[in-house]
Amino acid sequence: MVIKFVSDAFEQEVRELLSFFEQHSIDYDFYDLTDEFEKEDEDEKLVDEDYELPVWFPHSYYEETHTIGELLNVVKDANEVIEFDENKFVSKRVALFSIDDQIHELIYSFDLEIPTIQELIDGQEYTINIVNGLTSYGIKLITEDLFDKHFPPVDESDFFIEISAKDTLDIKVIESLVDAYLFELKSTLGISIQLSPRLSYLTLEDEPEFSTDITRLRPLLQGKGIHELLKLYNSSLASVSADILILTYTKVIEYVSQTVIQQDLINSATKKLFSSRALNPDANYILELGEIFDKNRNNQKDYLAIRLTIETCCDLNEIVATAPQFLKFTRKLRSDSKNEDKIKAFIEIADAISNTRNMFAHAKTNYEKKGMECPTEQLEEFAKCLDILAQQVIRWFAKEHEDNRVI
Repeated sequence: MVIKFVSDAFEQEVRELLSFFEQHSIDYDFYDLTDEFEKEDEDEKLVDEDYELPVWFPHSYYEETHTIGELLNVVKDANEVIEFDENKFVSKRVALFSIDDQIHELIYSFDLEIPTIQELIDGQEYTINIVNGLTSYGIKLITEDLFDKHFPPVDESDFFIEISAKDTLDIKVIESLVDAYLFELKSTLGISIQLSPRLSYLTLEDEPEFSTDITRLRPLLQGKGIHELLKLYNSSLASVSADILILTYTKVIEYVSQTVIQQDLINSATKKLFSSRALNPDANYILELGEIFDKNRNNQKDYLAIRLTIETCCDLNEIVATAPQFLKFTRKLRSDSKNEDKIKAFIEIADAISNTRNMFAHAKTNYEKKGMECPTEQLEEFAKCLDILAQQVIRWFAKEHEDNRVI
């Protein structure tokens, strides 16, 4: 059989594609282009972009057949990568956002068809779709050698929201399109899809170190108010969104804050009542006692409640190593720091928690920042700090006598 290509330029592209496959141990089934075909009487086989080329990727059981055109496109996009991590892949013309594989059951078990969407923004048409299997993400994993038999680079269970355009993508536009697309799927079709990191060596590089040397756990927390508090904390386990995590951890702190405030009132009032002046109280003594209750009412305000709870329940030295850049006083803390430096750090943390929570919770277009909102690029680090603080707050609450817990 005589092999002919639609053009010399296309033949060169195919040769480069096959060379790429060989370089990265990708098996394929194609004609030996080193053979010379001279017999004029043999049949001709025209190879164009629609020619189906069987390909087998390393450690993958993926068996779909793709056209040469499709393979050329995914490889080209992989070589034009702009941003690449466990959450997304962005190249010049294509963006892929990893989603959880629950969509797999919806598509295959219920024969669900999710429509493709076209959006015209600033004169450019964007196509939004859900794709799985072979993508430029998988090709990039191969070129970066971020795979093995446990983490194959291409798999049918790999699902992405794909946004493509003929010209260069606008990063801000595609992120807004993802959120809008997720909303429409939920509100129109009733389908809940979550962005979820694609498990790979990319994910493992950022995994925390597990305490594998610990052979036992603490006694499980039980008692009045504990279940509700732990249920609130555990609601964060399914989320990877830093803003949701921050809101959840702040709710944990606020849940315990009422007990802290109540304890502070009881301790302050008790000290006052133990004074010898209590046996013969004058006007000044009564006014001083009233100030204690006034202070308690002020402590019930969001910011002061958070600050008092952090000061009472938390050891900030535990978050120094993970504190983001904007927490300047906290990052400077040491075990022998002066008391005034510790106070600055407590105030800083309380401001950051309150301001960042309000920024997300209010969600107003005219929201005026107070100055200690966590910068977007530091949200993940801040969420990790709040996770540690929330755990400390929970353990403090659990150690309190049940009669002292306010729920």
